[in-house]
Amino acid sequence: MTLHWMHLLPVDRYVVRMNCFINEADKKIITLLYQPLIGAVAHSIYFALLSELENDQYTSTETTHKTLMTMLGIPLDKIYEERKKLEAIGLLNVYKKKQDDDITYLYELQKPFSPLEFFKDDVLSVYLYNRVGKHRYLQLRERFTLDKINHEVFEEVTHSFSDVFTSLHHSEISSQQGELAASLTLVEEKEIITNDKGESSYTILEEAFDFSLLLAHLSNLINPTKLLTNKVKYTIVRLAFVYRIDPLEMSKIVQDSLTQNDTVDLDELRVKVKNWYRFTHESEPPALGLRVHPEKFRIMAGKAPTSEEEEMILHYETVSPLTLLESKSTDGARVPLTDMKIVEALILDYKLLPGVVNVLIDYILEINNMKLIKSYVEKIAGQWARKNIKTVKEAMDLAKEEYINREKLEKGENEVAVTKEKQTTKRQNNNRYVKKDRLPKWLIEEKKEKNLVEDGDISKMKEELETKFKQLKLQRNRGDS
Repeated sequence: MTLHWMHLLPVDRYVVRMNCFINEADKKIITLLYQPLIGAVAHSIYFALLSELENDQYTSTETTHKTLMTMLGIPLDKIYEERKKLEAIGLLNVYKKKQDDDITYLYELQKPFSPLEFFKDDVLSVYLYNRVGKHRYLQLRERFTLDKINHEVFEEVTHSFSDVFTSLHHSEISSQQGELAASLTLVEEKEIITNDKGESSYTILEEAFDFSLLLAHLSNLINPTKLLTNKVKYTIVRLAFVYRIDPLEMSKIVQDSLTQNDTVDLDELRVKVKNWYRFTHESEPPALGLRVHPEKFRIMAGKAPTSEEEEMILHYETVSPLTLLESKSTDGARVPLTDMKIVEALILDYKLLPGVVNVLIDYILEINNMKLIKSYVEKIAGQWARKNIKTVKEAMDLAKEEYINREKLEKGENEVAVTKEKQTTKRQNNNRYVKKDRLPKWLIEEKKEKNLVEDGDISKMKEELETKFKQLKLQRNRGDS
């Protein structure tokens, strides 16, 4: 059950705006570097919106989402879900205006990172490595890499501004003041197009990391105000998010990355974090995945469970699939990489929501002796994806139905097996009886002769008894006379 209609309707109108130049190089960056992370559908939505801006235009005319649905050939709920990926990764800003019963959205397309910014980014570069693999990652990085030039062997002969241009005379400057003031006023009222991307186009909230806990584990000799500058906090939040580092562990890494002036060397911090991750999780990069079940698809949001089933629903809705798998391991054992890959495929390839993935994982583990069998997982995932399962309750009901059908099938197979066994036993008994009758010829002849002898003896005994009976009768008659 989808709830996109609570946020978006086909009749809702939208305007596309662009406040920076999107050139051919940017388009290649989006296709080669961003598309592996957001998928083909989100990529298509970005370029469909971009196509509505004609040459030298930075704002499109108003149109309805029905037009976008027709253009892309996909339903509105899919557009809404895929649009969120563009927002999350920093390629689209969305604004909403409601006037009476009419709703208009402003879709502001954002410029992608430059290749240098992308590959230096602590989040995007790691997730790209995970999605495309080492070989393809190195190919992409090489494609956007320039060979270094040794400028020392050259003599710079570039002309400076003052070599070419001359300054205005004082009288000329005075006569231009009025026009300059008017020009500046125009700039304030409007917005000059810029190619600057800024520090980051996507947001990871600081609330995701507990800095108070980090500070509690730092040495008392360190000045926290001087240490945790905005740039340092910004980097720590992103590194902690990607590599799943808790504040205690991060405090150790931060202290190992301090300079002589008690400031954090950010390059050293990144190296230390990656070394820690390699030591803890071997050489595999972190995987991209969603956290927990989306709020709008939760049926237990703001409710207290009143039954065991509702407690399970709440649990599935509020834990991530990785956390669920970790809870199934004994003694806090690390989740195997193969299992992590299966979970990632369920979320990214089969587009299942985290809570639904939790139900699927738990079901498979219960019926397969705590083993995730990839082929079986993918078979059920494909079915659930086709059924468009969105809520935990729907997933649980489907799992119950699957279990009942499985029980019936096993019962039927057992009954068939028992019937076959009985038939086999009967045939074996019959075969044994037939074999018993099929005696050797010589034994049959011996048996016949024995039967003939026995039949002759009986006849002879019968004759002798009749004779004796006659003799007794004759003697009795004589005595009476």
